[in-house]
Amino acid sequence: MMAATVPVRWQPPNVRFRAESAVKRRGIVTVKAFGDGNGKGKSRRDMDRVWREAWRSANDGFERFVFEARKTAERLDRRYSLSRRLSSVARAAADRAREIDREFEIGQRYRTLSMDFQRNWPRVSVCVYFGILV
Repeated sequence: MMAATVPVRWQPPNVRFRAESAVKRRGIVTVKAFGDGNGKGKSRRDMDRVWREAWRSANDGFERFVFEARKTAERLDRRYSLSRRLSSVARAAADRAREIDREFEIGQRYRTLSMDFQRNWPRVSVCVYFGILV
């Protein structure tokens, strides 16, 4: 008589894929960035290095932006002669402002008003006991 054998499902040796066991095995994860976790200041030095590099790269980017803007302004000025046009506009505006000042005597009136106000500064005496302005 033959011994009865029970069919057993085949599994690869020493390999088990179960989601529950992976989660249980993982445990609590702590992040130890920029250091070895010994707490002796190495992480502080590493973070300082990171900040220095970030600041240096930001400065380099800003300097490049300023340089490109200056070169673009020079190129536009050579092509369209913007500085000459802007200086002539400013000169014309200043001339017109002087004409308006002469016509309405704004500067003279302002100087007269300020001198009168300085000479006749209003004097206020306060009676502290009764709260009466005299």
